[in-house]
Amino acid sequence: MERDVLNKAALTLTAVLLVAVLAGCGGGGSNNTGTGSNGGGGSNSGGGSPLPAGTELLYVGDNVGTIHPFSVDATSGALTPVAAPVAITNLAAAADISVVADSSGKVLYATSAGTGGPNVIALTVDPSTGALTVAPGSQTLSTPPVGLAVDPAGKNLYVILENTPEVLCFSIAPTTHVLTPLAGQPAGTPGIPHGITVDPSGAFVYVTFEGTAGQEIAGFSRDPNTGALTVLSGSPFANIGGDSPQGISVTPNGKFVVVANQATSNVSVLSLTSTTGALTDVAGSPFASGNQPAPLAIDRSGNVVFVGDTGGNSLSAYTISGTGALTPIAGTPIPLGSIAQPSSIAVDASDKFVYISIVARKVAGFSFNSTTGALTPISGSPFVVGQVTRGVVVVKPSS
Repeated sequence: MERDVLNKAALTLTAVLLVAVLAGCGGGGSNNTGTGSNGGGGSNSGGGSPLPAGTELLYVGDNVGTIHPFSVDATSGALTPVAAPVAITNLAAAADISVVADSSGKVLYATSAGTGGPNVIALTVDPSTGALTVAPGSQTLSTPPVGLAVDPAGKNLYVILENTPEVLCFSIAPTTHVLTPLAGQPAGTPGIPHGITVDPSGAFVYVTFEGTAGQEIAGFSRDPNTGALTVLSGSPFANIGGDSPQGISVTPNGKFVVVANQATSNVSVLSLTSTTGALTDVAGSPFASGNQPAPLAIDRSGNVVFVGDTGGNSLSAYTISGTGALTPIAGTPIPLGSIAQPSSIAVDASDKFVYISIVARKVAGFSFNSTTGALTPISGSPFVVGQVTRGVVVVKPSS
């Protein structure tokens, strides 16, 4: 715990110094990007020429309460701004943005880690322009939200909070996307949450938290009708050899849970029992990573695991076998810059590109082979965003 706190303090200081330097050069950490509204997060009026049908869209949250839309070139993976950035909240609640999308790619959900205004938001996606419109029914929480997950059917949203050992649960209205707190919730966690995920079947929710080293994964069963959470038998589950787990994700086949352990600089892989939700370390777990891993993502095929090394300013990547064993991909970890401190990773819907948010107000992009995991920098990467980047997500809106 103490070591993790010190590590986080060091990372925070580095980020603060970076913003100060940028501000002195005219870049600034302003709460106004100059292109989006800070007056309450209404719909944006941006968007240029209509995009080709089926265009993938990348959305980047920043550290001042704004989401930046980009189109993804289907051949190269290059990013192009396509609509005006959208402020999802007012200045009082403007802070680090986390963002996820529902399975249709038509709705984003975002949290802003501030208080004093709306800080849990639903946004609809215009597939022809990439523009976002804030849906009605935003939530205003008194404690800063720091992460979120949506179930595969898009019926429930789950939110974790800063320094609060619980998961907030919301129902999502099918047409309006209005968020409503579930009765009998929140669900308690054994310690302060770091990351959250829902398995592909929608039956289970898992949360990494700060607790006793090697015992820091909480598991819940999810009611398929209401979305309410119930603690699983055997929870919390062991990530033996790991400490201070952060990012967590389930493989698309639902067989394995993968966790980035920041304090021990390794990655745990646990098998998931589909009937009970119980987790068990696979043989060889944990697997060595770069320094202080935190964000984590798995490609759509379930063959490649990507891990951002916040202390090493790099991207680690692995292939994952049928037994859950991780094998480092040749040439990784890949340096992302001396002050990168990656905070979020997203894989595109076509399973060809991966994007990583980095502190230097940019997004790094790579094309990759979904079988071998081989990575190649996208031409023009890293792409400028204009603010310190946080959450990223790629969507391909369905027709």
